[in-house]
Amino acid sequence: MTIEEILAGESKNLEFKVSRPEKSSKYMKIVVAFANGKGGRIIFGVDDETRDVVGIPKDLIFREMDAITNAISDSCEPVIIPDVYPQTIDGKTIIVAEIASGRQRPYYIKSEGLMDGVYIRVSGTTRPADRAVTQEMYYEGEGRSFDAVIRQDIRVTDEEIRELCASMKEVALSNCKNESQRQSVKDVTKNVLLNWARHIPF
Repeated sequence: MTIEEILAGESKNLEFKVSRPEKSSKYMKIVVAFANGKGGRIIFGVDDETRDVVGIPKDLIFREMDAITNAISDSCEPVIIPDVYPQTIDGKTIIVAEIASGRQRPYYIKSEGLMDGVYIRVSGTTRPADRAVTQEMYYEGEGRSFDAVIRQDIRVTDEEIRELCASMKEVALSNCKNESQRQSVKDVTKNVLLNWARHIPF
């Protein structure tokens, strides 16, 4: 961490905290978002508004480092092990907590659960991940895509299949530019759908 980086301000992978918040939840969302993304650093001892290096009292450095490390390790699932270390800038000591990009996404805050505790980084802000993003991260972690997952828990009726087929043909016809193209559009049936599915590489 350099003074130039601090003066450049917060970003997608950099966050400032003037001190360690009493409630770890105030920075745990950032930790989870970094792990779910490309990683990042939280700098304790820098004012996020003025970018002034205020530092952490030297007699508290190691206690604060332990508190940050333990809070992160205890609050997140899967477990996130941060790299926490002190650094001196302009004669003042700051604490840097580096969060690596995780390999077991999605990471989430235990107390909030998997459905509500997943966060992502968008530009310089931390936001809750919606269900689709969470599912996509889950399947990416298993080397699959959410779009390619076969849902065994859903049952489709013949009527729903007929409606889908009719809708697909209607869309195809609406995209035709002339009568010749319209004449070439064939009916979509259940067997056609099954045949297409056999040729999709999962």
